[in-house]
Parts: sequence; C-alpha cells; structure tokens
Amino acid sequence: MANLPLSNIFNRKTRTIVGILAVALGVALVMVLVGLAHGSLDETADRLKNVGADIVFQGPDSSPFVGLGSATLSEKLGPKLLEVPGVSAMAPVMVNRAMQIKDKNKYVNIFGIREESYSTVGQGIEIVSGRGLRDPLDVVVDTVLAKADRILVGDTLRLINRDFKVSGICRAGAGVRIYMSLSDMQQVTASDGKATFFFIKVDEDSDIAGVAAELEMRFEGYKVTALEYLTEAMKENALGLREFVRVLSFISALVSFLVILLAMYTTIIERTREIGILKALGATKLFIIRLVMAESFLICAMGVLVGFAFSYMGRTMVLVMFPTLTVAMVPRWFLYSGLVGIVGGLLGAVYPAYRAAKLDPVEALNFE
Repeated sequence: MANLPLSNIFNRKTRTIVGILAVALGVALVMVLVGLAHGSLDETADRLKNVGADIVFQGPDSSPFVGLGSATLSEKLGPKLLEVPGVSAMAPVMVNRAMQIKDKNKYVNIFGIREESYSTVGQGIEIVSGRGLRDPLDVVVDTVLAKADRILVGDTLRLINRDFKVSGICRAGAGVRIYMSLSDMQQVTASDGKATFFFIKVDEDSDIAGVAAELEMRFEGYKVTALEYLTEAMKENALGLREFVRVLSFISALVSFLVILLAMYTTIIERTREIGILKALGATKLFIIRLVMAESFLICAMGVLVGFAFSYMGRTMVLVMFPTLTVAMVPRWFLYSGLVGIVGGLLGAVYPAYRAAKLDPVEALNFE
C-alpha cells in the first residue's frame, strides 16, 4: 500500500511528466524573474557602494535610484558641503542614459564626473586599457560593456546625440558602465554648473551616521543617504516590486493548482474501479485522501526540483544573451518558490481527493 503513490506516478508517465513540467515552469518563472529584479537592484547598489564614497547627497524629492535623477543641484553646493564637520571630500556627478549602444537598444547609465574629485571620494576609475578622460568628448566604458558589445579603445560611440571617442576601458564592479567628463555632459545637455548628486567621503575619525544627520540638518529638505543603506532604500522605493513579486507568485501557484487539479481529477475518473476495490478491501476515506495527496506531493516535489534546475538554465541563458544584466539566485527564494509550487499543487489535489473518498464502493466496482 505504501508504494501505491509511487507506482501510480510511473504507470502514467505522460501525465506525470506534464504535471512535473508545469510545476517546474512556475518555480523557474518565479526564480528567474524575481532574481532578475532583485539582482539588478543589488548589483546597481553594490556598484555604487564600491565607488568608495560614504554618502550620496541628492536634491529634494529625489529617488534613491540615482540613475533616474535629473541635474537639479548646483555645483556651488560643493564647497558648502566641505564646510560640514567630518566631510573630507566631495565629488559632483551628473547622470544621463544611453538608450542605444552600437545600434543595439539597451539602457545604460552614464556618469559625468570630474576625474580628480571623483578619485578623492573613493578608488576612482581603474583603467585597464587606454587612458582616462583627458580630451573633450572622451568616454571610458567598463570591461563588462566592452566585452558584451565588442567595444575597443578608439571606437566611436553615439551618446546623447554626440559622437564620443572611447579613450579607455575601466575595471567593472564600481560606479556605472560609461563615464564622460562632467563638463562634456553639462555642455551637451545645456546644464552648465549642474549636477545630479554629490558623492561624499567622511573622515576616518568621524561617524557616517552623525555626518549624515548634520548634512540633513544644515541642508533641510535635501536627501542624504548612507551608501551602506542604499540597497534597502532602493528596494523600499522600487514602485511595484512587491506587487510584482506577489502577482508572479500567485500566477505560479495558480498554474500548479490548475494542472494538478486537472491531472488528479482525470486520474480519479480513470481509477474509479481501482478505488472501489480498495474500499471493498477495507480502505478508509482518510486512506484514499492520503493516497491522492501523497501522489500529488510527489509530483509537486519532483516539479520543484526540476524547476530549480530550469532556474539555473534560465539564468545562464539570460546572462549569455544579456551580459550586462544580473540574475540573483537568492537562497530564501528557493524555499519560497518551492513552497508556492507544492502548496499550489496540493490545493489542486484537495477536490479530486475528496471526490475519490466519497465514491461508493458498489458503484465504483460497477464503473466501466
């Protein structure tokens, strides 16, 4: 009797495979898309933190997503920021975006910087090939973008309606993927003397939280964010992220529910006579329910395991096709997506199990 659920699974291989694949696709859908959303946020925040600065100073009502900001701050704020106790260096940064690289549509953030001040707040730009931003209309791209789009030193890139020359390739992992001089960005966007935000470096002997509080007090209404908390700030302000995850989880559970419901309902109809025999031999209603639920659980469990494998396959495909993206395989999401797949499938088996338990033995034995 204990082997019945396993035997039933292997006796109807096609239906079992369909059920497993349905659960697996739901699990993989959650893992890859949620991993893409969280991975992109985490990777963006990590690259900003790896710049080496301690604080981001933004204008009023600015978004934690610095790539979405506009040039609303005056560079004249820089000297005033340096007057705050504990501030050792600051660097104005202007943000823009490239929507197309070498005739390929993509979204890439660009930092307009003054290389000298940018180096004082952190590690600066680590050039691995070529040189830095020396001449007008020079740009530096990071190794990831250069590899993905086969960009070489000396190439011409069309950015912000101007042709820029790639003067160097920098190591990826800090900041953004494209850099140009702040003066060039201000000129091509007609935003002389403007910046999107300031990176701030705090003295080694000073407390970052204390300096941030002092900045908030002196510059009331401006947004001051310690970079160590940037990831949490970005996730809290990611409009629709929680709703997106909930809807995605619901769809995954619904797919598992409907597929298992259909598969088990059909199975019960096909096995009506077999169930009648079990009941005639003394099987209780609880035994029949446990039998159906156990079979459903095995299908869902195998589907979850296959879904985890599909998740890594999907992640690999995304990274091969879009090398600049990040898909995070977060450990807790393995548990969460697995529970979604199993619970959805078990709920789908409830009605078929109940129907099987309610069958009359005499009618079941006479079923053709």
